[in-house]
Amino acid sequence: MHRAWPVALLLLLAFSGSANAADGCVFHVSQNNATWTLDADCTVDQSIVVPDGYTLDGAQHTITAIDPVGGFYRGAIIVNAGGSASVTNTVISAAMLADVCQDGNNRLRGIFFNGASGVIRGNAILNVNKGGSGCQEGNAIEVRNIDLRSPAATVEISENLIEGFQKTGIVISGAVDAEIRANSIGPSSGQRLMVANGIQVGTRARATIEFNTVAGNSWNGGDTAATAILLVDTAPGTLVRGNVIVGNADVGIYVMANGVRVERNRVTDNGPDGAFDVGIGNYGDDNVFDGNSITGYSQRYQNVTEPPSGTTTVAAR
Repeated sequence: MHRAWPVALLLLLAFSGSANAADGCVFHVSQNNATWTLDADCTVDQSIVVPDGYTLDGAQHTITAIDPVGGFYRGAIIVNAGGSASVTNTVISAAMLADVCQDGNNRLRGIFFNGASGVIRGNAILNVNKGGSGCQEGNAIEVRNIDLRSPAATVEISENLIEGFQKTGIVISGAVDAEIRANSIGPSSGQRLMVANGIQVGTRARATIEFNTVAGNSWNGGDTAATAILLVDTAPGTLVRGNVIVGNADVGIYVMANGVRVERNRVTDNGPDGAFDVGIGNYGDDNVFDGNSITGYSQRYQNVTEPPSGTTTVAAR
């Protein structure tokens, strides 16, 4: 069955009055295959909440977040309601949001999966930021699962274009098993005001990060490094393979984790250098680095033995 509904009414139907999204977007709803298809470009001043098990298909239309009259935008532009959701073929943006910092679930994100499995594919997430803001928010895609006793949420993040994010392009944390594949991620819009990262995989999460193009980020402070790809306390078995890192990064691939494999990545650097200028940094144990190409950095590797001439394999410290 196909029928057109405004967002607020769709959510009322799905959640019996628990919706909290603006009604600026109209979707066709196919209940037999659990898909919302966006009819046209639209604006929202609250989150669009995708019902459990549904796919939001933007049909290449744009959803733009704006501040509500007399208030400030809070939360993700698109967020899940239950344990499963997908977002595909959607252009997601923000326009002239007030520079007011939010906390917790009220932080700005483009797409936020909180304890949900699913697919995030073929989207363009552009300028999800608060202008010249130093707020620690504005992640283009964030997947989080804080319930470490539950089975890991499994998420595919593929073929997305990400430009103009504020804090992080893609961030994964908690009990999540993620495939991050064939995405194009530009530099942060706010890297002069905060430590920004292209892809960040955090505590307990496991990821396969492969065949992405990622622009590096650089921080003008001397205490912390900005990165293209950052791994912090990730689960063993995380793989970083076949990515192309471009632009200017303090550290191209930063590994503060154990049991990680980093192979066949092409890491290049250009632009002014600050306190850090490292192609691949190893700050964990039992990690393997194999066949990576690194150019333009003053220090190709840190805490990794350079391969002998004529070989490609380098061993972890």
